[in-house]
Amino acid sequence: MGDWKRVAWSDESRFLIHHVDGRVRVHRLPFKQLLPSCTAGHTQSGGGGIMLWGTFSWVALRPVVVVEQTMKAANYLNIIADQLHSYMAFVFPTGNGIFQQDNAPCHKARIVLEWFEEHTEEFHLMSWPSNSPNLNPMEHIWDVMERQHRAQAPPCPNILTLRDCC
Repeated sequence: MGDWKRVAWSDESRFLIHHVDGRVRVHRLPFKQLLPSCTAGHTQSGGGGIMLWGTFSWVALRPVVVVEQTMKAANYLNIIADQLHSYMAFVFPTGNGIFQQDNAPCHKARIVLEWFEEHTEEFHLMSWPSNSPNLNPMEHIWDVMERQHRAQAPPCPNILTLRDCC
């Protein structure tokens, strides 16, 4: 149990303005299917969304970071250098922290792995098995945020509101 207290878990997740899962459920009586009250419009692309990066540990939940661009190696490197580095120093001041990330291509890029090698005295990088089930506890935080977002009434009308909500 003590070793898990030394881990900072991280992950990225995309939040859409409109949830699009391809399913529309409408209850209607026979011969009433074309009434306006029995039809539902849909949005094919989700109406836009944002990507968030977050991390937490036994000690503290760090505020999420809105990822402004596509998550490429250089963008991810900026996030870990600007956000993660100070978080790990605050939460694990003795340098005994372990950082978890999955095997996303941007996480495994040469420039990112070199950055982690340069900071091994400050914290360690947890090895994450390839093709492993996603057991990252950060998924539970994303799930709670998603449920809160979906329960919001009225729904977020635009990206700026969605960003503030998250």
